[in-house]
Amino acid sequence: MITNVQEDEVELYLCSGKLYSPLLYEVKDHFISQISQLMNEKSLSFHEAFLETKISWKNELEMVKADVFSFKKIARIEKVVLQQQFCKMNIISALFSAVAFLLLIIQSDIFTILQILLLLAWIVLLGYNFAAGKMKLSNYMTLSFHPLLIRNILLGTGVILIAGILKFDYHEIADLQISKLFMVYCVSVQLQLMYFNSKKINVLI
Repeated sequence: MITNVQEDEVELYLCSGKLYSPLLYEVKDHFISQISQLMNEKSLSFHEAFLETKISWKNELEMVKADVFSFKKIARIEKVVLQQQFCKMNIISALFSAVAFLLLIIQSDIFTILQILLLLAWIVLLGYNFAAGKMKLSNYMTLSFHPLLIRNILLGTGVILIAGILKFDYHEIADLQISKLFMVYCVSVQLQLMYFNSKKINVLI
């Protein structure tokens, strides 16, 4: 039977890996379950079982770079969760941009309204994060140079370069409304980042 003091010791160890709360408590439950199992099956003391559990989790809790475009280090297990979250955010933003593209083709006035609503939502959510103390100036700077946005900027630049290679001139590229769609995509990514940040979910802000 693991005591409260021993549970606190496990939590303190996991906190050293700077895991965010939701994941921390999930991993803590796995740790306690595994330690209890080892204590019962192998008749080990708490510290022996704890050491064996730490060794078995060494790879998952190893500190690695969070992203190619980030200098921040996080536990490997959190990186997996984070990259899955980023993938979902990119899919949502891409789908939203596809809908916006259809609106642009069908009715440009509605697309303009959509742009205004997106910017208003961005201002409101940013203001809420600052007012509620969920974001500081340093967090805002991190948001402005977030790995997802850097990746998208590089992608947008690549699209324009490819268009140039394919002999599109500047006016033809402008006519494709790429910049407007790119803005919609980036703002939708930022909205998601600020939302998850307000929920205290790690998105590298």
